[in-house]
Amino acid sequence: MAQASSGERPVGRFAMRTIALIVGLIGAVLALVVNILYSLLHVLGQVSGLTQNSGHFFYGLVVVLVGTVGAFLAPILPILAAIMLVLAGIAMFFVVGWWALIVSPFFLVAAALTFSNRRVDIPGAA
Repeated sequence: MAQASSGERPVGRFAMRTIALIVGLIGAVLALVVNILYSLLHVLGQVSGLTQNSGHFFYGLVVVLVGTVGAFLAPILPILAAIMLVLAGIAMFFVVGWWALIVSPFFLVAAALTFSNRRVDIPGAA
Protein backbone atom coordinates (compact mmCIF):
# COMPACT_ATOMS: atom_id res chain seq x y z
CA MET A 1 0.00 0.00 0.00
CA ALA A 2 1.12 3.55 -0.63
CA GLN A 3 1.82 5.50 2.54
CA ALA A 4 2.58 9.14 3.11
CA SER A 5 6.26 9.83 3.60
CA SER A 6 8.17 12.81 4.85
CA GLY A 7 11.09 12.50 2.42
CA GLU A 8 11.32 13.86 -1.10
CA ARG A 9 10.21 11.02 -3.40
CA PRO A 10 9.23 12.30 -6.85
CA VAL A 11 8.41 8.74 -7.96
CA GLY A 12 5.13 8.81 -6.04
CA ARG A 13 4.11 12.13 -7.55
CA PHE A 14 4.95 10.87 -11.02
CA ALA A 15 2.89 7.73 -10.41
CA MET A 16 -0.14 9.79 -9.35
CA ARG A 17 0.25 12.00 -12.39
CA THR A 18 0.58 8.95 -14.64
CA ILE A 19 -2.68 7.62 -13.22
CA ALA A 20 -4.16 11.07 -13.92
CA LEU A 21 -2.91 10.78 -17.50
CA ILE A 22 -4.68 7.44 -17.92
CA VAL A 23 -7.92 8.67 -16.33
CA GLY A 24 -7.81 11.82 -18.45
CA LEU A 25 -7.32 9.84 -21.65
CA ILE A 26 -10.25 7.59 -20.76
CA GLY A 27 -12.30 10.75 -20.20
CA ALA A 28 -11.18 12.17 -23.54
CA VAL A 29 -12.19 9.00 -25.39
CA LEU A 30 -15.55 8.98 -23.64
CA ALA A 31 -15.98 12.70 -24.40
CA LEU A 32 -15.34 12.03 -28.08
CA VAL A 33 -17.87 9.19 -28.13
CA VAL A 34 -20.51 11.25 -26.33
CA ASN A 35 -19.88 14.22 -28.62
CA ILE A 36 -20.24 12.08 -31.74
CA LEU A 37 -23.37 10.39 -30.44
CA TYR A 38 -24.85 13.71 -29.44
CA SER A 39 -24.14 15.15 -32.86
CA LEU A 40 -25.29 12.22 -34.96
CA LEU A 41 -28.36 11.05 -33.12
CA HIS A 42 -31.10 13.64 -32.94
CA VAL A 43 -32.85 11.63 -30.25
CA LEU A 44 -30.18 12.60 -27.73
CA GLY A 45 -30.81 16.27 -28.47
CA GLN A 46 -34.55 15.86 -28.04
CA VAL A 47 -34.19 13.97 -24.77
CA SER A 48 -31.91 16.61 -23.26
CA GLY A 49 -34.13 19.42 -24.54
CA LEU A 50 -31.40 21.28 -26.43
CA THR A 51 -31.63 22.69 -29.93
CA GLN A 52 -30.41 20.72 -32.91
CA ASN A 53 -27.48 22.99 -33.69
CA SER A 54 -24.84 20.95 -35.49
CA GLY A 55 -22.18 23.61 -34.92
CA HIS A 56 -21.54 22.34 -31.41
CA PHE A 57 -19.68 19.30 -32.80
CA PHE A 58 -16.59 21.36 -33.59
CA TYR A 59 -16.67 23.00 -30.16
CA GLY A 60 -16.90 19.51 -28.71
CA LEU A 61 -13.82 18.47 -30.63
CA VAL A 62 -11.96 21.48 -29.23
CA VAL A 63 -12.99 20.48 -25.70
CA VAL A 64 -11.84 16.90 -26.34
CA LEU A 65 -8.53 18.24 -27.66
CA VAL A 66 -8.07 20.43 -24.56
CA GLY A 67 -8.78 17.43 -22.32
CA THR A 68 -6.39 15.21 -24.25
CA VAL A 69 -3.58 17.75 -24.18
CA GLY A 70 -4.21 18.31 -20.48
CA ALA A 71 -3.99 14.58 -19.85
CA PHE A 72 -0.71 14.30 -21.74
CA LEU A 73 0.73 17.28 -19.85
CA ALA A 74 -0.14 15.80 -16.43
CA PRO A 75 3.28 14.24 -15.70
CA ILE A 76 5.24 17.21 -17.07
CA LEU A 77 3.31 20.41 -16.21
CA PRO A 78 0.81 19.47 -13.50
CA ILE A 79 -0.67 22.89 -12.77
CA LEU A 80 -1.36 23.71 -16.42
CA ALA A 81 -2.70 20.19 -16.97
CA ALA A 82 -5.06 20.46 -13.99
CA ILE A 83 -6.41 23.78 -15.27
CA MET A 84 -6.94 22.36 -18.75
CA LEU A 85 -8.70 19.26 -17.39
CA VAL A 86 -11.02 21.33 -15.19
CA LEU A 87 -11.84 23.61 -18.13
CA ALA A 88 -12.57 20.58 -20.33
CA GLY A 89 -14.78 19.06 -17.63
CA ILE A 90 -16.82 22.24 -17.26
CA ALA A 91 -16.95 23.03 -20.99
CA MET A 92 -18.46 19.64 -21.78
CA PHE A 93 -21.66 20.80 -20.06
CA PHE A 94 -21.93 23.69 -22.52
CA VAL A 95 -21.38 21.40 -25.51
CA VAL A 96 -23.49 18.32 -24.75
CA GLY A 97 -25.61 19.45 -21.81
CA TRP A 98 -26.38 16.96 -19.07
CA TRP A 99 -24.77 14.16 -21.06
CA ALA A 100 -21.51 15.58 -19.75
CA LEU A 101 -22.25 13.81 -16.46
CA ILE A 102 -20.84 10.73 -18.17
CA VAL A 103 -17.57 12.43 -19.10
CA SER A 104 -16.84 15.30 -16.72
CA PRO A 105 -16.10 13.16 -13.64
CA PHE A 106 -13.17 11.61 -15.49
CA PHE A 107 -11.72 15.01 -16.33
CA LEU A 108 -12.29 16.36 -12.82
CA VAL A 109 -10.79 13.29 -11.10
CA ALA A 110 -7.78 13.46 -13.41
CA ALA A 111 -7.38 17.16 -12.53
CA ALA A 112 -7.55 16.36 -8.82
CA LEU A 113 -4.97 13.58 -9.18
CA THR A 114 -2.72 15.83 -11.22
CA PHE A 115 -2.90 18.72 -8.80
CA SER A 116 -2.49 16.67 -5.64
CA ASN A 117 0.88 17.36 -4.08
CA ARG A 118 0.67 14.34 -1.88
CA ARG A 119 3.93 12.56 -1.50
CA VAL A 120 3.61 8.79 -1.48
CA ASP A 121 6.08 6.08 -0.64
CA ILE A 122 5.94 3.25 -3.16
CA PRO A 123 7.02 -0.12 -1.74
CA GLY A 124 9.91 -1.59 -3.67
CA ALA A 125 10.99 1.75 -5.13
CA ALA A 126 14.54 2.71 -4.26
